Amino acid sequence: MTKDKQAAISGVEKKAALIGEVADCIWDYAELSLQEERSAAKYCAVLEAEGFTVERGICSIPTAFSASYGSGRPVIGLLAEYDALSGMSQKAGSVEREETVPGGNGHGCGHNLLGAGAMAAALGVKAWLEQTGNPGTVILYGCPGEEGGA
Repeated sequence: MTKDKQAAISGVEKKAALIGEVADCIWDYAELSLQEERSAAKYCAVLEAEGFTVERGICSIPTAFSASYGSGRPVIGLLAEYDALSGMSQKAGSVEREETVPGGNGHGCGHNLLGAGAMAAALGVKAWLEQTGNPGTVILYGCPGEEGGA
């Protein structure tokens, strides 16, 4: 494996617990389209703590954000989805239908994992930028409201 690849992979591996924590929080929050207040706040707080510059409420959408690190080109953009579906409440870790909240919201499409995975990629690119000293910018866009066509 090349040093460049190892730099990115190591960056992700070092943050594995944090990435898992975020995925679990977003699962528990299970907020509907354009109502992802706690989810967006969680991402923003974590990314700021990791050294990203965060802009909240982009495009006049309160739960949308961008988090950037680095400068120059190339610019690598990643999308993090985090909205849930109504009526999809599910106990974590169960392969049988077990609602946590009867009729409640849940992540039937795995947006808790898609968003956390995109954040992991952003952290990996950040680690690569730091370790190699190469120019470049990584931007994680928080994309609320994917469910329902927002």
